[in-house]
Amino acid sequence: MSGVSPDEGQGSIGFRPELEGLRAVAVGLVLAYHAGIPAIRGGYVGVDVFFVLSGFLITGLIVRELRATGGIDLPRFYARRARRLLPAAIVAIVVTLFLSVLLLPRLRIPDIAGDAAASALYVSNIRFAVQATDYLASDLPPSPLLNFWSLGVEEQFYLFWPAILLLVTRAFPGDLVRLRRLGLVVALIAIGSFAVSVLLTTESQPWAFFSLPTRAWELALGALLALGAERLAGLPRRVAGATLAAGLAMIATAGLVLETSTPYPGMAALLPAVGAALAIAGGAAGIGTLPARLLTLRPVRYLGRISYSLYLWHWPILVLPAAAIDGELPLSARLGLVALSIVVAAASHRWIEDPIHRGRLVGRRVGRTLALAGTISLVVALLSVGVGGAAIASLPPAVAQASDNPNALPADPFAAPLGRPPTPGGGVPANLVPALADVRDDLPVIYGDGCHLDQRSVTPKLCVFGDASSATTAVLFGDSHAAQWFPAFQRLARVERWRLVSLTKSSCPPLDVTVWNTTFDRPYVECDKWRSQVYDLVARQHPTLVVVSMSRQYDIMDGPVARPATKAPGTWDEALARSLATLSSSAEHVALIEDTPRPRGDAPVCLSAHLDDVLACARPSASALVPAQAAADRRIAEAAGVTFIDPSPWVCPTEPCPVVIGNYLVFRDSHHLTTPFARALSRRLLDALPADVPRAAP
Repeated sequence: MSGVSPDEGQGSIGFRPELEGLRAVAVGLVLAYHAGIPAIRGGYVGVDVFFVLSGFLITGLIVRELRATGGIDLPRFYARRARRLLPAAIVAIVVTLFLSVLLLPRLRIPDIAGDAAASALYVSNIRFAVQATDYLASDLPPSPLLNFWSLGVEEQFYLFWPAILLLVTRAFPGDLVRLRRLGLVVALIAIGSFAVSVLLTTESQPWAFFSLPTRAWELALGALLALGAERLAGLPRRVAGATLAAGLAMIATAGLVLETSTPYPGMAALLPAVGAALAIAGGAAGIGTLPARLLTLRPVRYLGRISYSLYLWHWPILVLPAAAIDGELPLSARLGLVALSIVVAAASHRWIEDPIHRGRLVGRRVGRTLALAGTISLVVALLSVGVGGAAIASLPPAVAQASDNPNALPADPFAAPLGRPPTPGGGVPANLVPALADVRDDLPVIYGDGCHLDQRSVTPKLCVFGDASSATTAVLFGDSHAAQWFPAFQRLARVERWRLVSLTKSSCPPLDVTVWNTTFDRPYVECDKWRSQVYDLVARQHPTLVVVSMSRQYDIMDGPVARPATKAPGTWDEALARSLATLSSSAEHVALIEDTPRPRGDAPVCLSAHLDDVLACARPSASALVPAQAAADRRIAEAAGVTFIDPSPWVCPTEPCPVVIGNYLVFRDSHHLTTPFARALSRRLLDALPADVPRAAP
């Protein structure tokens, strides 16, 4: 993946063939990890090895130019990087987008098209970091272009790095002083970047993983080796061999010991990064040692030589077939796809990457190269956006909208003919509400006005809807599975003249237990702080009614260990009982809405692939419902004197559980109800609430 050829950037020490072998080790780890080979749980560390290699090679190239000319020709530098990186990457992006259009449901194409545009402009790492920290986007399936994140990091590094080194060298004339100052600046960058990486790994792991500032220390580590390359070449053979062996052992250990649950990069990234640095340092003395000779075996070197193309192609080749069948491929099939990716990478290297990099196809003129690179990147980005727009435009539009009259309850969605569940062979209704083209924007208004808190916020926002002067206060309290009921309660608040207070927060259940936050990769302390303040706020409000609801899909802290809630039912049940008791002491009535059934994957995406048969997206009730869980929650609620509401008969009225009922799309994603469907259930909710909750006079 390294954006520098193995014969570049090595200054006066000459070509180092063992570095091709080290690239092979790095890409081999990534391939094994992505193929799902069980023993290679931490193969993602191959990217860290690439980063250190890239920092070493690119800085060596810059130092060589500085010594030869006293400066850096920035346009020439960027032109070389464009010839090296852009051709194979652009072809991989275009082919992946084309195959996605052919193989995947239409509703997935806009997201992938956005990934393609970001990849063409080398900012996909920023896009993926934003998606990973966005609760609404974090459930998206893996993008076939996800591997381009590391290219974004490298290209951003190449943009800034030569300019930084040029400024330092101009400020300090003289070769020896210049190298010392460069070393000091690079060391300070490495230390600062590493500190930020460790901090962000605990505070916002996706940004720590995907961003240049938190990865720059690995590139700077390689740069420090390049500045001292001539000294490293003088290492005694025995010391060099031991150093190289130790480095390879550290890289291998990282691949075997680290896993997806490891907080990363953080401190853990030291293992592969330092290992890569030791391997580079140990190989500087030549290939006379046994570890170096192993790295220079012809098959190993060849794999390293095509590693950039192999990194580009292997991920979409692995991901697209699995996405097309909407399932997991067996290991044998994944290994076969890895073999195919090697063949494709070899062809890409021979006929795309190498000829253009060497200037045989487009020449080596700097101005022409930069103009072509900028134009092609922009054209591919615009083309990708156009493909995404065309995919949305091809979806059937809604020709009718659900009534949004705030002065009347909606019709019962199960009253014929509006609410008839789908029949075999029935297609998506022409008046589907919301339309598939609009479903990604279908969110309750509390998401847009800041009343539904994001994961980082800890201070409750008192948002009041309905009749602010009413003597009847209803509180909606919980996570996004409580927020999905907001449209129904907003309708009830208008009609029944309630004062509605919405208190919801992403990924934060309303019960008294600490949950594990997958975005932050740590206990969700922000949830605990917010929940505690909500309890106090509810006590001060003295509401007539508190309605709580939540997802059951959490890992909860059971002592010092995070376990799925289903694996620690006692801890969950005790926390629910405590929470209901606390709320019951503050409100006249408390109601618990059980978690809703879940569809088979992303319902709108599935429908976009089965427009003529909506039952193809239905899920058997045996897997969509969890009766034992509902029964346990009912017992706890009744013991606490709390009204229990089970929405399963409303959401899953037939076998199998449909994703379309009448003209309503039931789910907006893989586990949230759509706004129109939730609003349509407001009468049923009203009937299920305690009878003595005040209603407006007819």
